[in-house]
Amino acid sequence: MSAAGNYLTFYLGDFCFGIITTDVVELNKNLDVTLVPKSQKMLKGITNLRGQIVPVIDMYERLGIMLGTTTKQTISIVSVCHGMVIAILVDSVGEIIQLEEDTFEPPPNNFSPATRDLILGVHKLPEKLLLILDNQKIINGTGEYQVQPFEKEIIKGLNIHREQKLLH
Repeated sequence: MSAAGNYLTFYLGDFCFGIITTDVVELNKNLDVTLVPKSQKMLKGITNLRGQIVPVIDMYERLGIMLGTTTKQTISIVSVCHGMVIAILVDSVGEIIQLEEDTFEPPPNNFSPATRDLILGVHKLPEKLLLILDNQKIINGTGEYQVQPFEKEIIKGLNIHREQKLLH
């Protein structure tokens, strides 16, 4: 994967992250989330998004970031991960920025192995360090929502459905 491209930036506390815009479907504010008993902490719950059940991932838990101050308002970035629609909860969304290959560096060694697996690398921007996430790995490790290779036909159907929605 090339490090150049357009990225949607978002914030968790003081950390600035980015995901490739081609994976983003939409942004929502304060989704109604239904808790799933006995699920992993990173799986905040599920939500009904226009008739489709969507897993909601708490990015603080997923990345192992200590929650500094709690806010009642969250932004959900609805994206496609392994052909499955997911929502990730973040504090706020920034802008879409175009990045070039020359500002890209590999991820720092001081992240935990689980977090390092999610981070493709960093872009050094003039005012901040932007951590680029691999959106396709966000759902890995969330138990029953992990997509297995034998489900490719189901994934193919979801992609066709997503493309049809985008065309209308």
